Amino acid sequence: MIHESMFSQQPVYPAVFIGRSATELARRYSDRFKRLSQAGFEIHVMAADDGGFALLERQGVKCKPIPVASARNAPGLMGAYFIIQAHLLELRPVLLHVCSHRLAWIGVFAARQAEVPAIFATMEYHWLEEEPVHLPLGPLALLRASAKVRRAEDRINDVVGYPWRRMMLQAYEHLGEDVDRYVVTTQFDFRLLQDLKVVAPSRLEVAMGGAGVDVTRYHPAEDREAARARGREALGLPTHWRQVVGFVGPVSRRHGADDLVATVKALRRSHPSLGWVIAPRGTLADGQARRLRRLADRGWVKLVNGDRKTDAAFYHALDALAFLGTASTPPDALLEAGACGVAAVAYDTPATRSIVVSGQSGELVLEGDQTTFATVLGARLGAPKLLASQGDRARARIEELFTREAADTQMLELYDAVLGAKLTGR
Repeated sequence: MIHESMFSQQPVYPAVFIGRSATELARRYSDRFKRLSQAGFEIHVMAADDGGFALLERQGVKCKPIPVASARNAPGLMGAYFIIQAHLLELRPVLLHVCSHRLAWIGVFAARQAEVPAIFATMEYHWLEEEPVHLPLGPLALLRASAKVRRAEDRINDVVGYPWRRMMLQAYEHLGEDVDRYVVTTQFDFRLLQDLKVVAPSRLEVAMGGAGVDVTRYHPAEDREAARARGREALGLPTHWRQVVGFVGPVSRRHGADDLVATVKALRRSHPSLGWVIAPRGTLADGQARRLRRLADRGWVKLVNGDRKTDAAFYHALDALAFLGTASTPPDALLEAGACGVAAVAYDTPATRSIVVSGQSGELVLEGDQTTFATVLGARLGAPKLLASQGDRARARIEELFTREAADTQMLELYDAVLGAKLTGR
């Protein structure tokens, strides 16, 4: 493990972490930052300040804002690159870890230019098969009922999509050559990159579940019924809600917002005493906020701050968690709910498949099949004993594979191995 004695020449070594959201970095990596600080590192974070800087600075982390609001904002990303490079040249850190697929290339390239000894990148998903190129073909869309037109459209998009996929493969290969460790968070991505031979085996690592979950903070209640009542009272939920489903995560069309709203409406018809607690994380667009407020005005939904209010008591208030995230959505809520003994119904993606064993510790539904999702969730709400037993299995699986302490220990050992080789010649 990393310890101060291996760096006896200097008392403090700068280490830089780059991410898209300061709040997300604080939630996921506070314990890791603390352990690194105790080992003699000075921690620096570069991210968008969405409220997380205050939390990090109280911990002694030095923070610097960068413009990373949108991956489509090319001038903003270019500005982020120059800010990162200037900061790295000034600091001369021994370690850089980019914790965002969107910022991986600019962060890693800036680190190479600044000659940072140890460079890590965590990639939670890949732009390969998950997001194929698709051209809207204008008037032909009116004729898609024709099988011949559909086949022609598919062939055209295959031709257009091939250069895109080839370009992305080359981009991942270049990234894999520039980092010391390329970290993925699912076995699916690990096998995919192995099969494609994109990253050298000596540099490819898998950290199941990413940063893991703090099982001391998120834990089951000893008395479920009493904890459920306290949690619902703390959230201010209506007393006539006999069952409560939770949703935690980004709320946007890319992340299943349309399916979320449709599921709330569908289950309202079959479960009139069901209520929802929706805890958006990250920036909520005005259009989505209006949609959710309309559901709240009908008395079907309660909105809370997902970046601040999702502690163990929040999950104790739930009967089940609905996770309609796409392959690009980090499944933090699945880990937190599972650690609290709450079963989930989720879309089947590589990330959720790594966490939930369908039929045992929750249920997985084909991604995008909103009708089946609502049906499965409704059926599970009608079987509370089964939900409770799945919640117990979810907690056992979290303790076995996805604890925050184990994830941090794994990464600290990787930092130690790379830094030991680069700085001390071990």
